[in-house]
Amino acid sequence: MTQIETVKKQLVELRKKLNDGKIYQSLGSEIGNVIDNVKKIKLAKVYLSTDDDQYLETLNDLRTQNNEQQLTEISDEELILMLTHLGSMNPNVRDQGVYFFFSELLELQVISKQQLVLSFNYLSQDDVMFSHILEPKNNAIFKRSFSLLLLSTVLYGDQAGYFFLDSEKLDEFIIQFATYIILETDTRGFIKSNGWAHAYTHIGNVIDELCKRDDLSRADKLFLMTVLLERYKRLETPIIFGESQRIVAFLSSLANKNELYSSYLLLQLKSWRSYLMTKLQPQTEADWNIIFNHSRLMQAMLVRDDFPDEIMKYISTGENLLS
Repeated sequence: MTQIETVKKQLVELRKKLNDGKIYQSLGSEIGNVIDNVKKIKLAKVYLSTDDDQYLETLNDLRTQNNEQQLTEISDEELILMLTHLGSMNPNVRDQGVYFFFSELLELQVISKQQLVLSFNYLSQDDVMFSHILEPKNNAIFKRSFSLLLLSTVLYGDQAGYFFLDSEKLDEFIIQFATYIILETDTRGFIKSNGWAHAYTHIGNVIDELCKRDDLSRADKLFLMTVLLERYKRLETPIIFGESQRIVAFLSSLANKNELYSSYLLLQLKSWRSYLMTKLQPQTEADWNIIFNHSRLMQAMLVRDDFPDEIMKYISTGENLLS
């Protein structure tokens, strides 16, 4: 069994225990153990597309047709070709190109319901979401991160009227997405001439879309929030490109939905404080990053200032702990 398969199996078990009411307060520590047991592997060669310039011409031609209202449909082959270029290191292809054009096609309903299913299945498969994810930071981050960003758009499309995501697909994706969060440790934001990676902002987009769904159980929302917090508090590289604000926006949205979520978030924040007590004499760069990642998240919560009173009181009285 591979590491990824092992993580999935462990998360399936923990999720079931939570939904069955067998664990609650210990969920964070259990997920933390899963994270702590993940091991990096040797860096392998990342194979990138070599036809970016040629594809950019194709994409610009499609956009011209769309702007002139001549594009009423797109073939499955054109769609898959578009999705395969999400891994491009050229931001004009990946970000300003594929991502924005796909969003335009979705808004104009050029993409069919069947093609949205095709897009979801392609973007959420292991070879895309987990591409080189267990290795030291590498160029596959663009493929992983922008596939996640596009998935947030697809999830929005589902709720906006396409309604293709049934309970079975949703169940599978919860574990797939939670596994991605557990494994993703590349926190780079804007990378030189290659543009945005921004994986943790895109994680915020997806988790927010999921937790807005009425068909997602309360237990699953707590599960996803816990996975994110436990991963975030262990990140050993800096989160400095606005990711904390996006994640705080999600936490605020969830905490203000119901007292269950706000009480549980407060519980997790207190557990995080206890975890940081072990880092009060940092010896490494990783230790310092863990401390300041927490500090930036708490500051973002204070600036937002819209969490329930108990949470605001807790973070406002405790933020000086590590300063």
